[in-house]
Parts: sequence; structure tokens; C-alpha cells
Amino acid sequence: MRFLREIIGHRPVIRTLLNTVASGRVAHAYLFTGPEGVGKETVALAFARALLCSRPVDGDACGLCRECRQVEHHNHPDLCVLQPDGNTIKIEQIRAILRRAPYRSYQGGRKIFLIPGAEAMTAEAANCLLKTLEEPPGDTLFILLSARPHALLPTVLSRCQRCTFQAIPAPELAAGLAALYGLTEEEAHLPALLSGGSMGKALACISGSTGDTRAEAGRLALSLGRAGPLEALELAEKTAESRDRALCLLEILICWYRDLLIWLESGETGFLYNPDQSEEIRREAGCYDARRLVEIIEAIGAAKNKIEANANTRLALEALFLRLAGLVATV
Repeated sequence: MRFLREIIGHRPVIRTLLNTVASGRVAHAYLFTGPEGVGKETVALAFARALLCSRPVDGDACGLCRECRQVEHHNHPDLCVLQPDGNTIKIEQIRAILRRAPYRSYQGGRKIFLIPGAEAMTAEAANCLLKTLEEPPGDTLFILLSARPHALLPTVLSRCQRCTFQAIPAPELAAGLAALYGLTEEEAHLPALLSGGSMGKALACISGSTGDTRAEAGRLALSLGRAGPLEALELAEKTAESRDRALCLLEILICWYRDLLIWLESGETGFLYNPDQSEEIRREAGCYDARRLVEIIEAIGAAKNKIEANANTRLALEALFLRLAGLVATV
């Protein structure tokens, strides 16, 4: 588990949280927003540990006290992390944690309730939480995490102090990966570029789990460029078997077509997300014009947003793949 001072990126947010702990001026509810995998939950847990620490140092956890060790080993009785039940956070789950809110903490400090994926709360669950957010017990703190804050009730948003996380710049992410994981500059460069500023995705790339997906995305792009209607629909059916994998493929496809556009416009490899595939990029870029590539990138992004908003994955992919296969004149 990281200390706040060890977090890669997000320096404005980290400074705010360190000052919050050091000054003791802690809000009753926080909302951490930003892209998936950018590090919101890592920061939230580090913040919770600093708040529960019995001997904080300059606003950060000491790492040595009983409370710090309990948080690190996920057994602190006053830290509750609420996970969705299936695809949603249900009212019964919110009621369960709210029953604990009026009582004193087990160890005499704060009670902290961490809710990742807060946008997954049903309307009933969100309204149930709202009353406690309006009148929270003095020792109770809520930290909500969301990649889609627009899906939360406006009344919930208005009662939380918001901390916005941005994608980590590639040079900063590469330097952090090299320092924390003993990578060379060259080894850290490609994962940082491919991750889109997400620490989680960069670590997946380093572990090798992204390599197969990147190769699959490359094959998919080549197949779609030459596919007919039935082939496009078959590819959509196969890709839709796993929603999470489909989203990952779409993200990598955006990087692929973006690289084609960069090469077509500049002929430079220094700005590519996939510099190790420069020969394939050079060859494929000649099959498109810039306008078509911009349309493709926008179409993939729109399909990805629809799937993330719980649209039917297969239907969204069928519409997209038919367009990428050139079956309509415009995207």
C-alpha cells in the first residue's frame, strides 16, 4: 500500500489531502472523480490510512503504528470498503453501512466508508445515503469514487468535496514506473504511452496482460478494414463475449487509428503510441485519408462511451464494426 507521498502523479490533489490531514480540517464527504485506472482508489486508501494513523507525519501516515498496519492488511475495524453487488450498489448495502454510522468508532478515531464505483448506486441507494451526507455524525467520513460523476444524483454531488484526477502525463508516469518497479527508461516508455495516463493500465501492460490484447486489436483493425457485412457482424459477436475485454480493445483501437493519423500527417515515429509497430502503421496509413481517420476515432470513442454507460455491448459493436468496415458513407 502506498503512502500519499509515494503516489505517482496527481500532485495538486495529493497536496490538498496532505494539508487536510495536517490541519485537521477534514470534510465529511469527498468525491474522487477521474478516468478508470488512474489511481483514485490507491489515493483514497492512502488518504484513509493517513486519517486513521495515530502518529501522522506532515499529513501522511507513519506506516508504523497499529492503525497503519491494520489498514495495510485490510483489517481495520473503522474502515469499510463497499463493493457493488453484481452491477449495482443496492439500497440494502447502503443501509448496512449506515447502521454503523451513528455508533462510536471501534478504536476511538474516525469511521471511514469508501465507496468505489459510486455511480453504480441505484437511485434508491443514493437517496438513502443522501440523508446521512446531509447530517453526518462528526466522526464519520465518506469517500466516493466515480469515473462517471454525471451518473450520480446532483444532490449527492453537491454534498461532497470534489477532487478531480487527471490522466498522468506519459513522461511522469514513465519516470514513476522506472523508480518504483526498477524498469529501464526504455522498458517504462511504451507502457506509459499505451496506458493513456492510467497507472492501472500501465501496470497491466508491464505484467504482459496487455500484450495479447494489443496484438488482438491490431488483427481486428486489419480485419475490419477489409471485412464485408457478415464478417463485420461475426467480429462484433466474438468481441462482445467479454464487455471488459471489448472496452480494452476499443481503447487500443483508438490508439492504433490515432497512430495512423499521426503518421499520415507528420511521418514522425516519436509521437506514436505504438512505435514498435511503425512499419505496419506506415503501410496501413496509406489506405486512409485524415478525415476518415478522425471519423473512425470519434466513432470508436462514441461506441466505448455507450458501452461504459451500460448500452448493449453487442449492438454497439455491430453498429461500430459495420461503419469501420466501410458500409456507410459517413461515421
